[in-house]
Amino acid sequence: MKQLLLVLLCVMGLGATATAAEIPIRDFFEHAEVANMKISPDGSHVAFTYEAGTEVRLAVMNLASKKITASFEFGDQMHVLGFAWGNNERVLMQVGKVTGNLDNMGRPAHLYAANIDGKKRQQIFEMQRSSFNIISLLPDDDRHILIAKRHFTDTSVRAHLLDIYTGDLKYLADQPDADNIYRLMADNSGAVRIGLEFVEGDTIDDGQVILHVKSTNDGNGGKWKKVALSSKRKSPTLDPVGFSSDNDKAYFVSNYDSKEGGLTGLFEYSFSTNTVRLVERDKVVDVYEPSGIGGVMTINGHDGGLLGVTYMPGKLEYSFLPDTGKDSVFIKSLVNAFNGQIVDVTSFTADGTKAIAHVSSDKNPGEFYLFDVQSMKAKFLASRLPKLDTKSLASVAPVEFDARDGLKIHGYLTLPNNSSGKNLPLVMNIHGGPFGIRDDWGFHSDSQFLANRGYAVLQVNYRGSGGYGDDFHRAGWRQWGRKMQDDVTDATQWAIKQGIADPNRVCIYGGSYGGYATLWGVIKEPDLYKCAVGYVGVYDMLKFFNGDGSDASRGDKMDEWIALHIGDTEAELREISPAQHVDRIKADLLIAHGKNDVRVTMPHFDSLKASLDKIGKKFDWMVKPEGHGYYQLENRVALYGEMEKFLKKNIGEGAKQ
Repeated sequence: MKQLLLVLLCVMGLGATATAAEIPIRDFFEHAEVANMKISPDGSHVAFTYEAGTEVRLAVMNLASKKITASFEFGDQMHVLGFAWGNNERVLMQVGKVTGNLDNMGRPAHLYAANIDGKKRQQIFEMQRSSFNIISLLPDDDRHILIAKRHFTDTSVRAHLLDIYTGDLKYLADQPDADNIYRLMADNSGAVRIGLEFVEGDTIDDGQVILHVKSTNDGNGGKWKKVALSSKRKSPTLDPVGFSSDNDKAYFVSNYDSKEGGLTGLFEYSFSTNTVRLVERDKVVDVYEPSGIGGVMTINGHDGGLLGVTYMPGKLEYSFLPDTGKDSVFIKSLVNAFNGQIVDVTSFTADGTKAIAHVSSDKNPGEFYLFDVQSMKAKFLASRLPKLDTKSLASVAPVEFDARDGLKIHGYLTLPNNSSGKNLPLVMNIHGGPFGIRDDWGFHSDSQFLANRGYAVLQVNYRGSGGYGDDFHRAGWRQWGRKMQDDVTDATQWAIKQGIADPNRVCIYGGSYGGYATLWGVIKEPDLYKCAVGYVGVYDMLKFFNGDGSDASRGDKMDEWIALHIGDTEAELREISPAQHVDRIKADLLIAHGKNDVRVTMPHFDSLKASLDKIGKKFDWMVKPEGHGYYQLENRVALYGEMEKFLKKNIGEGAKQ
């Protein structure tokens, strides 16, 4: 353990005196030289994704020679969204179109496979009339993987074997005998043994989930059966996350039993006893689901067995299941050695002797290390943003306060280095979504940029945000522009009352829904903010998913969703629509939008601009040929360069560093 820590201290340069140099804008917003990295089953190669232009590509490197053996690209705006090793010679790539850096809704992801020498590249699944997700890499089968496939005419997903060389599919007959199976999970050997069935209610908020399980040693031929879960909530969460190493227990995240708060916890189903028990639940937050990633962050061993889960009440916390195996000991050692950082083992070799770990924090955008599990020796592999001067970055602290109605609100405060932490110019950085998304503790390029320029930055998880239980999430329903906005106001007032913020030097900024909250903030509280930066925001609620051309308007239940979450009459939407109330704005404005945005389309910018022009309100604006959020580096640099000048003009220079 001491040897590992010493190696890491040398590699990372810990203990160096922090400086406070002004970092070039470009260094904060550079594309990632390495976005993710995984080791091959035999440990001879690594596959890694990297950003280039508008793309995310994948490359394969020989670890011994350090030479790139193959590189794969798929065209403008095409991203390798996920990848895995099919066997030692073949890598799998899920590829989809992404139109902006805030475009996290997802696109049809086609599946490709190619050899590590670049040969035999082939599309093995086309996501047109059918969708899929990989449910097992089948560790004992080098030819196939297991996928859950749904054709657009089907009511259920069904498991199929997929040949990773030819793309041939083979249907597996042994599956849950039910309609509306929306999720399947295989155990660590690749046997499908969990199915989730969704039963619709009268409304989209009334559904229930049925758990189907299959035992392999129950004495009755391993037949599928239902597990009685008496839910005490409408539409409870139920998400399977893994099996024990011996495949005798399955684990899932749920709040089906919860009356207060609706917080999800980790549950265990025992195949041998046919019982379900709550393993644990945090008192503040759900089992952690990284924002914009769409999956619970689990801790797994080299055989796939679940070792634990994580929570983020403030900073990330790890919760390990009782396990004395070498994988558990190894990962606990990493967590201790990288004390205070986020550690995620991306991959093991098949024998468990080597592993790649990704390490990040508020001041570390991400680094990859190769570990010898037995000797605990570490070798640095790559940094996500190697040019960034991390010694000059600022610490991020969790904060909490009570909203005006008593609801507990959490957030994150970034203070400039070497400042007193008092009477600072403040930028409120409002996250998008809004529902189900949260700000978390970690590296945020925009907040770090602002702190480097001397501004305090406050991020707030207003009601409706994800991660704080179903009741907190539902507390935001039909509060768009109302209590959700009050939470942002209360957070701003909290920072002022604490003496952190100079009340005469406060600006508000955000993208997507955060852009909406920015404009509505200076409308609802015209004397609170001196300036506002709206970025690809929703500004005309009368156009919201209704004739604005947004890709989010697809689906026959969108009207019902909007009525449930936002409002169902024109009067309600008009009441909270920025474009219809610009006459209340006193603050200076900077508005940035993407000409090719398919999520929040140009009619929102055009409507806001027309309303401002009509009353003679001057404002700064920027429109780039981009999608939902600027992805191209030069456009990012231009945006934050303009923002830097705009803030300096309105709330003065930040605290000297």
